[in-house]
Amino acid sequence: MRSQWMTQPISQRPWYCWPRVADLLPEDRELSLTEQGQEHLLIQPRMSELEKAFCKFATYGDTAATGNDMTCKNFSKLCKDCGVMDGKAVTSTDVDIVFNKVKTKGARTINFVEFQQSMKELCGKRFKSKSPEEALQAVYALIEGKDPANVGVTKATTVGGVERLTDTSKYTGSHKERFDESGKGKGLAGREELTDSSGYVGAYKGSGSYDKTH
Repeated sequence: MRSQWMTQPISQRPWYCWPRVADLLPEDRELSLTEQGQEHLLIQPRMSELEKAFCKFATYGDTAATGNDMTCKNFSKLCKDCGVMDGKAVTSTDVDIVFNKVKTKGARTINFVEFQQSMKELCGKRFKSKSPEEALQAVYALIEGKDPANVGVTKATTVGGVERLTDTSKYTGSHKERFDESGKGKGLAGREELTDSSGYVGAYKGSGSYDKTH
C-alpha cells in the first residue's frame, strides 16, 4: 500500500509514508519548539524543478493565483512553451482532451498530481519510440527549469510598413521639421512657428557669420 505513495512529493503523502528524518537533507528540515518546550520536527520538502515550473505556469497571467492549481489555458501554454505540444505527435486537441480527462469532474483546474497524470497520458504520444518510463522522463526534462515565454516583454515590430512609417529620415513637409538630423524630436520648437528676432530673413543659413569688426 505504501509503495504507491513513494513516487509522490513528500507533502502529498500520508504521514506514515514520510521519509525518516535521517534520510532528509539539512535544507529539508526545520526544528522548532512546541508550546511545551519539546522538540518537534516539521518536514518541509524541497520543491522539485518540475513543481517549480508547474507553479510558474499556474500563476502566469493571474496575480491572484496560488500556484497550486492550473487552468486549461495555462496548461496548454506550458505544453506549447516547453515543447510537449509539437503540433504533430501532440496537438492542441490532444492537450485539451487529456486536461479534461485528468481533472476532477466539475473542476476547472488541475493540481500537481493531476498534472503528473496528464504527462503520463501525453508522453507516449510525444515519444512513441521510448518506453513509458523513458518517455515520461523525457517529457519532464522538457518542462524542468522552464519559464513562461515572453513574461513581461513587449517587443516593437520593425517589419513591413511599420519600419517605413517610423523612419524619420523619410518624413517630408511639416512632419520633417519636428525632428533633427539624428531623428530626435525637437519638442515644442518642432511643433510651433516661433518668431525669429535675429534680423535675418527667413531660411537664411549665414546667421552669425557677419564679421562685426567691419
